[in-house]
Amino acid sequence: MLKLRVIAIFLLLLVIVGCEKEEHMDKKEVGELASEVAATYMKDEKNIKFVPKDVEFLGGEDLSTVMVHGYSEENDKKVEMSVTVDYGDDYRVTGYGHN
Repeated sequence: MLKLRVIAIFLLLLVIVGCEKEEHMDKKEVGELASEVAATYMKDEKNIKFVPKDVEFLGGEDLSTVMVHGYSEENDKKVEMSVTVDYGDDYRVTGYGHN
């Protein structure tokens, strides 16, 4: 029984430390990672070379979504694009579009 309590306390501490670490990520770190995810997703899933330029955080504190603005190089011209990344859902790309 004591062993079970020790394991439960250890797991609880791991969860608390993990959540605290994610909360302390600043916007610059989130933006850089979201930009990398957006570029990789567009290359791997859509076969588009996406070049990120800037990141816009959407909504308030409850919303964990960023819009990565940039461009793709198609047929020797630059096409403005945006990729939406939900960093609260393990940096999942939720959409993209041309501007």
